[in-house]
Amino acid sequence: MTLTKQQRLVKTLAESNKEKTMTRKVDTYEYESLEECIKMEQVPPSEIAEIFTDKAFYKWYSKRNFV
Repeated sequence: MTLTKQQRLVKTLAESNKEKTMTRKVDTYEYESLEECIKMEQVPPSEIAEIFTDKAFYKWYSKRNFV
């Protein structure tokens, strides 16, 4: 699977921030809408980095998008 520039950016941000202390908790009911916003480039990189400090969201997102 070839990743787009945006997908590579998101994956890099996710991988580099997943082990950091959680600074933002994402509620499970927000997962799918937040996933769409990330994919549509509506979330700035600094916020993506913060979002991926939530280990549960990181795990959910990575299973769906980093296959």
